[in-house]
Amino acid sequence: MPVTKATIRAVTELTARRAQASDAAAGDGTVFSAAGAWPPLAFLADGADGPARTEPADGAVGLPADDAAGTARELLGATGTMRGLDSALGLRTKRTLQLRERWEAGLPAEAHGVLTGDPAAGKGALDAWAVKRTRGPTGEMPIAPAKDTGMVPARAPAMRTNWLRRFWGHPVTPETGPWVDRDSPRRRSSGKWASARRR
Repeated sequence: MPVTKATIRAVTELTARRAQASDAAAGDGTVFSAAGAWPPLAFLADGADGPARTEPADGAVGLPADDAAGTARELLGATGTMRGLDSALGLRTKRTLQLRERWEAGLPAEAHGVLTGDPAAGKGALDAWAVKRTRGPTGEMPIAPAKDTGMVPARAPAMRTNWLRRFWGHPVTPETGPWVDRDSPRRRSSGKWASARRR
């Protein structure tokens, strides 16, 4: 299933906003994508009412709430066919929290689980779920549900890849560019060595 330009634009805009916020807060460069965070936000926008429905659509999701869940399924379907990518998207809720049946039915298979109110058991269940769905790399989720937590949306993508060109085993310190004075492995690029001084 191809991903539409509107979906790509929405995810890219969320990535850009988060990048700006991260740079302003940390003062340092970071490489990341919002492709993992965007689908759960889209499902939550689709299932909400009032301001909780319109605010994500106007901001984080970047699409009308009526289109959000279908677009999230489109994105998940496309990334699910990528070789080397395993991904988990889930939602844990308290037993007393009632979800609309139609909305719950639109969630990915095996996405919905229950929070028992036991923090240790909830954390263990989330970790086990992530390990199973990503086939190992996500050993622990950075989430610890409290006793009174009502809802936990969770996403755990894991990419397996190989470097086309190996990293050499000795550090260098670049003399120019954004990595100036930072130690990093030396790597060959297009048959030439990058400008750096060996340490």
